[in-house]
Amino acid sequence: MPVPSSYSFPHSLYARLVARFYDPVMRGMEERFLREKRRQLLTGTSGRILEVGAGTGANFELYPPGAEVLAIEPSGAMMRHARIKLNKLKSGARIELLEAGVEERRVAEAVPAGGFDFIVCTLVLCTVPDLKGAIRCFRQWLRPGGQLLVIEHIHDNRQPNRWLQSAATPVWKHLAEGCHLNRPTDKLLKTGGFRVVEEAYFYRWVPFYWGRLE
Repeated sequence: MPVPSSYSFPHSLYARLVARFYDPVMRGMEERFLREKRRQLLTGTSGRILEVGAGTGANFELYPPGAEVLAIEPSGAMMRHARIKLNKLKSGARIELLEAGVEERRVAEAVPAGGFDFIVCTLVLCTVPDLKGAIRCFRQWLRPGGQLLVIEHIHDNRQPNRWLQSAATPVWKHLAEGCHLNRPTDKLLKTGGFRVVEEAYFYRWVPFYWGRLE
């Protein structure tokens, strides 16, 4: 019997432990490169923004004054940490939290008339149960000319790294919030109808994709 993931049980003890230690575990990566990549990604955002999988709120302080952000997160444990961070934050952005996954009706109902100006996904698309379905939703939810902004780790093209990612994923996804190490997220976004405005690839133990798409 497979081990249930904390993505399936977002209020479990395991989910609470993951949320409690997420920031300390990620601190080194954030300080070395991720924080600057986030800052570069979110520079120039404005208007109505949907953040998918807000986690503990790593992006919150990077949103500009005046932005209206709907930050969704399916894990109640992660959301509690995000709320604490938001309450301490001095920001001109208006950030609303919604405990929900991208596939839930409440999210579709919250899409503003005319669509979002930006949809932000950072280190989350590896966990979305139906990524192709989510991509279709993103295209529907963006206003004409709106942009999808992503930072995601992806399936390596190099061997044996590629094989190792695939071999580890069946176990890893049950231990890490549903994370798939072998998702070709960059390719799925492009075949799903998004056009690249700007993109970059970088390697930090695993390959990462940074992109602005519309």
